[in-house]
Amino acid sequence: MNWKTIFNPFERFDEKQLLLAGILAVILSIAAGYWTGTTFISIYRISTIENISFQNIAIPTLLSFLSAIAVLFILGRILNSKTRVIDIVNTVLISQLVLILFQYIGKIPYIKLAGENVIQYESDPSGTFPFLDFLILISVSCISIITLIYSITLFYNGFKTATNIKKWQHIVLFCIVSLVSTLVCQILINKII
Repeated sequence: MNWKTIFNPFERFDEKQLLLAGILAVILSIAAGYWTGTTFISIYRISTIENISFQNIAIPTLLSFLSAIAVLFILGRILNSKTRVIDIVNTVLISQLVLILFQYIGKIPYIKLAGENVIQYESDPSGTFPFLDFLILISVSCISIITLIYSITLFYNGFKTATNIKKWQHIVLFCIVSLVSTLVCQILINKII
């Protein structure tokens, strides 16, 4: 396994293996959401919910993934008529697999405590600076940014592999459509839940 495989598993692995990993990602994200009280309200947006139930976790998560799949499939067909739905499904689901980490981070008690300590220091800076707590928050932020960049890289590489896009205009269109569809999905799912 090399760097290319890590950043573009879509070229290396069989689509059935990727689909199985993607289905596992959906199951894990719903299970993690049930445990942590969070749900995906669009790809790249995890939100906490008050009424924790399987239905309140599963429906927004599934809708967010399905809407991203539908939008990308339509765009993929416009850019390349040979785009297959399984490749788009794999793109969305595999890119979201690493984001499940975000659901668990909020449940780690020491991270919550570190955040509270830093906030408390900001409101009353007369005490000792909570250096260890600040270091923990900076580390979690760095890990989160790296994870998000990796997920976006998987998302882009999966779509690029599925559609075989090469022109810069297609890449810009992909970025715009992805951003707009993510924002629209967030607004619509927020009204549902």
